[in-house]
Amino acid sequence: MHRARLGEDDGSALPPYVPRDVDDQVRAALAAAAETGGFVLLTGDSTAGKTRTAIEALRAVLPGCLLLAPPSGADLRPLLRAPGEPGYERHVLWLDDLEHHLGPGRLEPSLLTSLTAAGLVVLATLRDERYDTLRDMADGVAGEIGPSRLAAESGLRVLNMVEPIVVRRLWSDSELARVAEVDDSRLTEAYARHGTHGIAEYLAAGPELLAEWRRAQRATTRGGHPRGAALVAAAVDLTHIGLIGDVPEALLREVHEGYLRALGGPALRPESYADAVAWASRIRYGVAGLLMEGEREGTKRPFDYLVDSVARDPGVPDPPDSMWHAALEYADDLTRPLIARTAMSSRRWAIAERALRPLAESGDAEAVINYTSAQLFQRGDPHEVEPLLRPLAEAGNPVAQLNLAGALRMRNEDAEAERWWLSAAEGGLSLASYSLFAFYRSKGEDQEAERWLRRAAEDGYVKAMTTLATLLHQRDDEAEAEPWWRRAALAGDTEAMYVHGHLLRLRGDDEAEAWLRRAAERGHVRAAAILGRATDERGDLTEAEKWWRVAAEAGNPESANELGVLLSRRGDRAEGADWYAKAAEGGHLIAMFNLAQWLAYQGDAEGAKDWHRRAGEAGHVPSLNNLGVLLRHEGDVAGAETFLRRAADAGDVLGLLNLVDLLISEERPEKAQPLLLDRIGDPDVGEKTVEFAVRLMRADRPDVAGTLLRWAAEAGRPDATYNLGLLSHLQGRPEEAERWWRLAAPEIPSAAYNVGSLLAERGETEEAASWWSLAADAGHQKATLRLAEQLIDSGRGAAAEAPLRRLAEELPEAAFLLGVLLSDRGGHVEAAHWWRRAEELEDADAALDCAAYFAERGDETRTELWCRKSAEAGHPTAALNLGVLLARRGALADAESWLAEAERRGVDAAPKFLAQVRQLQAEA
Repeated sequence: MHRARLGEDDGSALPPYVPRDVDDQVRAALAAAAETGGFVLLTGDSTAGKTRTAIEALRAVLPGCLLLAPPSGADLRPLLRAPGEPGYERHVLWLDDLEHHLGPGRLEPSLLTSLTAAGLVVLATLRDERYDTLRDMADGVAGEIGPSRLAAESGLRVLNMVEPIVVRRLWSDSELARVAEVDDSRLTEAYARHGTHGIAEYLAAGPELLAEWRRAQRATTRGGHPRGAALVAAAVDLTHIGLIGDVPEALLREVHEGYLRALGGPALRPESYADAVAWASRIRYGVAGLLMEGEREGTKRPFDYLVDSVARDPGVPDPPDSMWHAALEYADDLTRPLIARTAMSSRRWAIAERALRPLAESGDAEAVINYTSAQLFQRGDPHEVEPLLRPLAEAGNPVAQLNLAGALRMRNEDAEAERWWLSAAEGGLSLASYSLFAFYRSKGEDQEAERWLRRAAEDGYVKAMTTLATLLHQRDDEAEAEPWWRRAALAGDTEAMYVHGHLLRLRGDDEAEAWLRRAAERGHVRAAAILGRATDERGDLTEAEKWWRVAAEAGNPESANELGVLLSRRGDRAEGADWYAKAAEGGHLIAMFNLAQWLAYQGDAEGAKDWHRRAGEAGHVPSLNNLGVLLRHEGDVAGAETFLRRAADAGDVLGLLNLVDLLISEERPEKAQPLLLDRIGDPDVGEKTVEFAVRLMRADRPDVAGTLLRWAAEAGRPDATYNLGLLSHLQGRPEEAERWWRLAAPEIPSAAYNVGSLLAERGETEEAASWWSLAADAGHQKATLRLAEQLIDSGRGAAAEAPLRRLAEELPEAAFLLGVLLSDRGGHVEAAHWWRRAEELEDADAALDCAAYFAERGDETRTELWCRKSAEAGHPTAALNLGVLLARRGALADAESWLAEAERRGVDAAPKFLAQVRQLQAEA
């Protein structure tokens, strides 16, 4: 536990406790453990607030309990209850910094089970960095022979006996809101200044001490403390090596000179050693110094926040070999195994061997086993270790039996190796069962191999669980594989967390995201990538960006591309392009395409062509199409045709259409038509052909558009026939437009409506009505409206009311006409309602249509009203008409304003009317 910084006027040692979001979870777990015994574990970063949260839960749930707080490394076996002895009642075993209490004679799975069965509550905290180190030791030693891994696995099995409760370093919004309500100067300051750090982290002064240490590496002439910084660096590295706890000052004095030289040595004008120690040991903020006083005289220990911060920084180099050797000169029987274990996890076998030799020579069985492992990995000579291992193996030590089997296997003495593995497995060593699986599999005895694999998995060996799950997956036996993935995930295996979460996600299980998050938080890159996609799918772009960034920074090209897309969509296109570039360099084809598009947008045609070419050659067909388009724009017709033809041959519809466009434009339609007609029977190709032609119409390329539409129409596509009518109408050929629309009308209601409109313009109202009826029967609203207008104009308003009411809620013109109809019949109140509805629905075009309706009937007041609405909605013709109406009734100033607006919007007739109004104003 860390002290809290002192406030200006707060005399208490601790600030008031601010409830954390996990309090209910911690207290519920503690209450359940108090019923019959149990294990409660809180994990989190250094200075996250684990210890304070646990203590406050203890106060709330078990006030007045008897607290057992053993020192680090204490033998916990005396706590066992003998048969017949009463169990524990309201006793709590407090294990702050649990890593100091794991190992032989300390907390092992069997001991934990016995203690909790006797009613003891075990309450522990563990820093994430120590949790990760333990897991890495359990997973990271290569080969079958890894007794240091066995010790780590024993500790990991203890951790896997409980679901840890994570105390977050960064406080949630609700937690921060509670901080803001507390009247305490320290908390007030923490709330105002914590920045990107947690409240507990700020109170423990961790970030400030880390920053001060880093700043101190400057020369003394610039305010630095280089010797003091070197002392701290040496203490931190010695702690990582394995000198957990007190570090002798004599050792620090000896080794820090190397760190000082690395910083710059004499050029920094370092302070004296006494000044350096005083500076590093000074208590800051009433909380801690960079170096803390050890429990033994003449020792120091680094502030653990610094140790964890360095462990999280991938850019920090490993301690040099000289540091390891110096540490061993000062190591004792307690710290030698720790140094050896760290050395073995770093594959420093010579150092591990040196650390263990004195213990092995004294006959310590565990040391002998670890010592022989180091020898094997360093020299690969089983002859040297067999004499040391055989006596222990024959005495029944299962780990020695395991290692002896491995040594014999290296000498191809398989029969005896098998015997010792079997003995170790019968002794309950799950790694031996797993070794037998590997042994029998190598001999092709798959059935026997699987039997031992299942035994190892059932005994709780995590690697066996994941191997068995993988084996079952390869057999397509997902029903049996999935429970093993789940067991491995619950046991703390990161890969299993990812696979289990991924499987849950595939079937839409809400639990999936929690497992993916746990895997991602442990550094699983693919889990972070999928978590980014999952949060993006549910609309949480902040979380999506966070996890895609994590995965992208870890080198995942897919996430880098997704991050680029997210950033580009929100306007950060330059940063998005940077991530496209990283993903493209990683071989991601879509990122290559996206980067090429960005470069083209920036005017870098050469860069765009290069990336499209690379993506296309790697199999990304859309890039072949885009490269062809770029080459065509540059006038390289032959090159364009080559790449467009490759895209078309690969099935890309847009590549096909661009190729057909190119051939038509180059006056080779006889080459283009067979290409299109060969595939236009595919509905997707036909639909995209018409869409492509419409885009050409809008781009003022009617000739190619017309050719494509005619070919598509001849192939039986009514949408092409309809658009041929539009093209003819736009080109001023109404007779041809009518012919095409008549052909399309049976399939496309808008075509029937347009035929009716053309006929109405020619005064052929009866035939127009028949075409509008055809469109209206197919659900065309405008056609229904035109029919209603005809009914009203012919004096049959009552017949028009029903269709108008059907349309009035959605169509402003219908609401308007219904209001007119009702008003003419005296229903002014309901008419006013429908006119208000028309105003709510109106757009500029609809309002202008309403004005035209009243103008045809000579109602100037209502004409002006609806013209004004349309003009105010931005319609330029309405602005012209309103200006003319206003001028007619003498409102010249208002008329000038609207006519000027029409002129500004490009209405051709506006300047003439504006000049006339201004002349009238001048004459007045």
